[in-house]
Parts: sequence; structure tokens; C-alpha cells
Amino acid sequence: MSGVDKEPEKTLRSCEEWRLKGNQAYEKGNLREAKYCYTEGVNCVSPNEKSMACLEALMLCYSNRAATRMSLGRMREALVDCMAAIAIDPEYLKVQFRAAKCYLELGEVEDATKYFMKLKLQSGPGMTPDRKLVKEASDGLQKAVQVADYMDQTTELLQQKTSLDAEKALELISQGLSISCHSDKLIEMKAKALLRMQKYEGVIQLCEQTLDSAEKNSNPVASGDINSSTISPARLWRWRLISKSYFYLGKLEEALNLLQKQEQAGFITEKCVIVRELLRHKAAGNEAFKSGRYSDAVRNYTSAISGNDISRPFAAICICNRAAAYKAQGEITEAIADCSLAMALDGDYPKAIYRRASTHEMIRNYGQAISDLQRYISLLQKQSEDKATHSSDRSTSNSTKISEACLQLTKLEEEEEKKNIPLDMYLILGVRKSATAMDIKNAYHKASLRHHPDKAGQLFARSGIGDDGLWKEIAKEIDKDANILFKMIGNAYAVLQDPVERLIYDREEEERKTQKAE
Repeated sequence: MSGVDKEPEKTLRSCEEWRLKGNQAYEKGNLREAKYCYTEGVNCVSPNEKSMACLEALMLCYSNRAATRMSLGRMREALVDCMAAIAIDPEYLKVQFRAAKCYLELGEVEDATKYFMKLKLQSGPGMTPDRKLVKEASDGLQKAVQVADYMDQTTELLQQKTSLDAEKALELISQGLSISCHSDKLIEMKAKALLRMQKYEGVIQLCEQTLDSAEKNSNPVASGDINSSTISPARLWRWRLISKSYFYLGKLEEALNLLQKQEQAGFITEKCVIVRELLRHKAAGNEAFKSGRYSDAVRNYTSAISGNDISRPFAAICICNRAAAYKAQGEITEAIADCSLAMALDGDYPKAIYRRASTHEMIRNYGQAISDLQRYISLLQKQSEDKATHSSDRSTSNSTKISEACLQLTKLEEEEEKKNIPLDMYLILGVRKSATAMDIKNAYHKASLRHHPDKAGQLFARSGIGDDGLWKEIAKEIDKDANILFKMIGNAYAVLQDPVERLIYDREEEERKTQKAE
């Protein structure tokens, strides 16, 4: 009997020793050492232990390990320890307060409120109140109410789907995260607000930087709801928003990679099929262009931008490539229109700017060519400055392009100085110099219908290009360029449809060629 009686004493002594060692480590800031000691204390006590003294010591080890895990940012594990301690001693208020704090930090405000309220009630009439605990519980309750309110307001703002409302939501989210810093719900809301504000790089950075912490603090119950997949809810929503961000950044290959991971995890997404098709059409367009099948290239590039959801940088690339195909077919106005559209969608896309400059040069519109080339050079210079700390290869490439563009600019300025050089009217309408009056009339009607300002940008007006403010800016740019092109087409027709004007124009062209040859 004496041996049996001594066993709980031995267990108690061992558990207490580990707890005290843990306390010392915790006070010194050695959190991992403290967690190890408390864990050893927990392991000293058998699950079947009946001794109240041993169970009390076990409860304190769970409670203290919870405090340590909270300091390490592992709120979900701390919560498990709190529940274990509460199961042993439901009257131990300190561990209930820690559980409430865990719930609050995780943004699980309903559970946090329940525990803070319970603490206030247990410190009520007929009980000896712990004034500090009551005050802290009251403060915690108030914070839980605030976080719940921030979440409700944010949900309403994000439903408005405008950048301005997203900015307002972001302010509320920041206040919420200052209280519930481990709330994955608030972090998801923040990512959605950044996405709405088109801060795509910010979305990717936020999702990647918070994933590890989120998975450590994920709710095992919620994880169990995911169709027997190993992917956590925290990882899943991040993959979805990162893939969207890559899509809108024009990085469709990166987006597809994440979408395929979701497919492999058992989540079939229509977006994956769409992105594959867009990339397939672009690749087919590139192959057709290299093979000299320009009509096929135009058709494939058009298919690559015909979806309901538009990635502006990707669309700009496809449209600029289509411009090259049109240019190769001698359809100059089509090429100019596409370059302008690509520039409106992505004002920092150098190839579109340069291609429009060279196309304007073909029709001898030197003033516009000079303006575009100056913009091209300025953009390359800015890009070189921005990437000064990166690979020297890119910088050298830009330097070469800038030097070549500057030489080209000088030549264009010399041509511009000659004055009175008319535009190439035949090239603008896409007809030969031997064209009949009927050929010219038909070409004009085709060009004027195709490039009428009212039709410019119709493709993107019905696409999910972003909020109304952004679309208005893009539409304004498209409309401005369309009006310039439409006027140019009209002027060309005015000259060529009039027999006298055409005769004068042809004679001046011959004289100019003769002078140039001499």
C-alpha cells in the first residue's frame, strides 16, 4: 500500500519540478525551453491519474504552456491547452481569460465574447471579485464587439466592388488586425480589398507572408470540412487570390500553375480551363505569325482577348502582337488602332509604343511618330532606373534600345523639319496607287465603319476590366486615339476620292521621289 501511495507523490514532485523550470525559462524569455519544460510536466501525469494534487499540477502546466504558446504566436495550440486545463478545473479563471484572449486574437469573436462574459459573471455578486481580471475581461469584451463591427462594416464595403470602398474597408481591417492580429478572416478581407484596389503585388506578398502563421493557427474543425483534401482552408483561399492577382498582372503561366494545384487537390475550377485556352490561343498566334500565316495569327490573338474577364497586360501583349500581324498584311490603320488599344490597356508597355511609332513612320506621320518615340525612350529610361539594382543584362539591353531609338528619333526629326510632306494616303486606306475610285470608296467605307470612335473599345466595355473609374480612364484614352485615326482616314479619302486632288497628290508624290533619288 505504501508503494501505491508514494506513486502520486512522485508524479506530483516531478510535474512540479518541470513546471518551476518552465516558469524560470519563461521569465528569462526562453520560450521554447519553457514550452519543453511544461510539456515534460504534462507528460509526467498519466491520463488515468486520479490524484487531485497531480491533476492540479497538470492543469497549471497546461495553462502555463498555453501562455507560452500564445507568446510564440501559436494561438490554436494555446487554445487546445486552455481547453485541457479548463476540463480539469473549470473554476480556474486565469486559463479562461487566456482562452478568451486566444479566441480574440484569432478573430473568433463569438467564442471570445462568450468567455469574456463568463468571466464577468463569475466575478459577480456573492464572489470575491478579481478587479484586475474583471477590468481586463471588460476591455476584452469591448474589443471583441469592435472587431465584430469592423468585420460587418468591411463585408458591406467589399460588396460595393469599388476601389474607394475597398480603401475604406482597408482602414477598418487595419484597426481589426491591431486587436485580432491572427485573424485569418481579417487577413482574407485585407487581401480582397487589395485585389479590388488592383494592388496585385500586395495581394501576393500578403498571402505568402501570412500563410505559415495561418496554417499554424488554422481551425482543425474547419480543415476537416475540406473534401478529404490535405490542403488547408488558409492555403486554398490564398492560392485563389494569388492566382487571380497573377492573372490580372498578365502572368498567366504563374496563375495556371496555382490553378492546376487546386485541380490536383480536388477543386475543379472553370478559371483553369479559361486560362489554358487563352495561353493556347496566344501560342497558336505566335506560331502562325512566325510561319507567315498572318490571318491565322490575327484570328488566334483575337480569340485570346475575347473572354469576359480581361487581364490587361496579357490583352495588351496579344493586341500588340495582332498589330504586328496586321502591319505585316499591310493593314496599317488596323495596326495603329491595335497599338493604341494596347497602350490604353497598359501605358507602360514599351513594345506597343515603339510599334505605333514605327507604323506612323510608315505613313509619314512623323509628328506622331516622334511623340511616340520620345515616350518610348522616356519609359525605357525610367525602367532602367527602377531596375538599377537588378541584373545588368536587362540594363544593358535597355541602354542599347535607348541608343537605337535616339538615332531613329534624330532621323525622324530631320524628316519633320522638311515640312509639307504629306501622309501616305494610299497606305492609310490600304489600297494600291492603281486603285479605282470604287476601290477607294469601298476601302474608305470599310475603314470608317471599323474605326468609328463609337465602336472603339467595345470589346472591353463588356468585359470585367476593373472598377468604373479605371474603365473611364481607359475608354477616354481609346476614344481620343480613335478620333485621331478616324480623322486621318477621312482626310485620306477626301484627297483620293476627288480626281483633281488625287492628281495633284500623285504629282507631288512623284516629284518628292525624284528629288529624293537625286
